[in-house]
Amino acid sequence: MDEPHAPRALPLPEGFLPPDCAFSGQDWTALARQWFPVARVDAVAAKPRQVSLLGLRLAIYRLPDGICIGRDLCPHRGLPLSAGRIEGDELVCAYHGLRFGADGQCRKVPEKLAPKGTECFSLTMFPAVERHGLAWTCLIPGAEPAIPEVLPAMEAVAQDDGAAPSIERLALNEYRRLFDAM
Repeated sequence: MDEPHAPRALPLPEGFLPPDCAFSGQDWTALARQWFPVARVDAVAAKPRQVSLLGLRLAIYRLPDGICIGRDLCPHRGLPLSAGRIEGDELVCAYHGLRFGADGQCRKVPEKLAPKGTECFSLTMFPAVERHGLAWTCLIPGAEPAIPEVLPAMEAVAQDDGAAPSIERLALNEYRRLFDAM
């Protein structure tokens, strides 16, 4: 899946900074416009887990339509959504059982919260792109994912003795290439 899984839910508010952010506002905003890998694709399961990007806690999980990445914060009581579970094509909050679709929109509110309605609860979602075996996201996305291309492994790393390159050598080469491209 190379196209971003485009969320419709709430973006981060203008001037947003994560709590206890280690970056200046200007630096965080500039970095948040870049694409970063946040997990290996094969490690993303139908069980939400927490990852952190630029000091912001994210929940990453797999739904039938692909990988989803959203802020790890239920809009109702602030519980981490990574403590929740997946049922069918919905993320279910562990606290009161609010159900969210891949777009971050609340689909169902339990009866005890029914007076508020589903329109009161939306998640901050981020685009998810699967590329190079990694799940990538951007906290302040632009038009197109700016994810570096990866050269075929055998072309990227030449061994003097003709032997196949080691995984360590391939990884070091890719890190060097990615940093050079930034």
